[in-house]
Amino acid sequence: MPRQVAILHGWSDDAKSFKPLARFLKRNGYRVVPIFLGDYVSLRDDVRIEDVAKRMEEVVRQQQARTGANKLDARFDLIVHSTGGLVARRWISSHYSNRPCPVQNLVMLAPANFGSRLAHIGRSMVGRIAKGWKTGFETGEEMLYALELGSAFQWDLAQSDLFVPEGETPAAAPALYGKDKVRPFVIVGSYPYQELAAKITNEDGSDGTVRVAAANLNSRGMTVDFSGGPERLRAPAVRPWKVRGGDDNLFPLAVLCDRTHGDVISPAESGGSRDAAQQAQLGQLILQALATTPGSYEAVRSDWQAVCDATRRLVGDDAERKRLFGNDTQAAYYHEHFQIVVRAEDEFGEPIPDYFVTFVKKPKRQFFSLRANLDRASVFFHDEVLASTHTHRRDPDRRSFYIDRYDMMRAGGWYDQIPDPASRELSFSVTAADPGKQIAYFERRSGARGIVFLHTAGEPADRWLKRHTTHFVRVIVPRAGEPGVFKLKRG
Repeated sequence: MPRQVAILHGWSDDAKSFKPLARFLKRNGYRVVPIFLGDYVSLRDDVRIEDVAKRMEEVVRQQQARTGANKLDARFDLIVHSTGGLVARRWISSHYSNRPCPVQNLVMLAPANFGSRLAHIGRSMVGRIAKGWKTGFETGEEMLYALELGSAFQWDLAQSDLFVPEGETPAAAPALYGKDKVRPFVIVGSYPYQELAAKITNEDGSDGTVRVAAANLNSRGMTVDFSGGPERLRAPAVRPWKVRGGDDNLFPLAVLCDRTHGDVISPAESGGSRDAAQQAQLGQLILQALATTPGSYEAVRSDWQAVCDATRRLVGDDAERKRLFGNDTQAAYYHEHFQIVVRAEDEFGEPIPDYFVTFVKKPKRQFFSLRANLDRASVFFHDEVLASTHTHRRDPDRRSFYIDRYDMMRAGGWYDQIPDPASRELSFSVTAADPGKQIAYFERRSGARGIVFLHTAGEPADRWLKRHTTHFVRVIVPRAGEPGVFKLKRG
């Protein structure tokens, strides 16, 4: 018999939006009573995701203690949408890091696992007019800071549920997700909003609200440490982050070519495609995820990779796009992207709010002056490949970079702008504004900057950046003082 299912909504939404999904599940054999629809406050400025997760645990325990038709089973499945993914992850990491979680299959529909461009629009006048009129023009300030691209909340949450914190052993940071634990699944669209008013949030490689790379729960991280002595300036210590459960602990991702952020929650809706088989795919994937067992989890991951591959092929298949959508689609919708989140701090752990990142080809030296390597290829990258940059409003030491992989790899793309094949590597350089006259970052030489390797046109195994993925980079920068900062002299 299918397990009970709870459904959790996103920012500015409520449970009523998920009644069509509940009806779809009931028609497909899931327990009619009860399918629980979680509801929480998301538009009040004093409510944080942590508050909702704490209250969620209290409500789950209360429902499990009940008797009769309204009792929540000891084990159940959970479907989340958008911000609901962050709420569920915080709930799991806060309350079930060292004990079994009651959730078995966690189906994430367009989750904002690593942010949404909509979050900073939500605080703008547009957001307050569109969402805030019912709440005295509150838009959920604290929740939006957590949702904003590159937020400290997302960084810290990933450390608590996906990565082994630096300095800890894997045994001290057990896996929360996996085939024998909570089993996550991510379904996200790559079709933008068509309504005129909603187009303000559209960008390629997204569903109009959440980027595919930001939805995908599989992520990577590394620390690049330039501190520790002059030799580190030329050869920084690079420490890849360990993944809880090991590097092979990967989660299914399905990228649908026809779904927006709004209609990915409703299998009964047709989506953007006019093809019946494509329209039915969302519902089939949801049911497949809910029916997954430990033994079938890896097979589902393989099946869903085939869905991603089919969406990728639409970039170069004009005839198939026309068959599915008529003339209402563009190849750029399906470009794969990388998302990179950079956090800069000094060697004492203090944030560096004023720094500059430049993407460059393979440099001749690890450490070089401000103007080195800024050539035609670098200009092409920043004009054609770097789709977006964002500095977090509350924490400017955190930056998010959105890179179009297709425009980097295609014929005539960025790598083809570099004549020397040995130089076809992507790195980023970082330089920081000195904190004052007595202290400089890196070393006391104007415009000095360090290099962080990211990708290569060569062997795929040598590429740190992965398709549809968010990558965290912690950059540690040394401080160099003037000689007069401290002296010893004879008394």
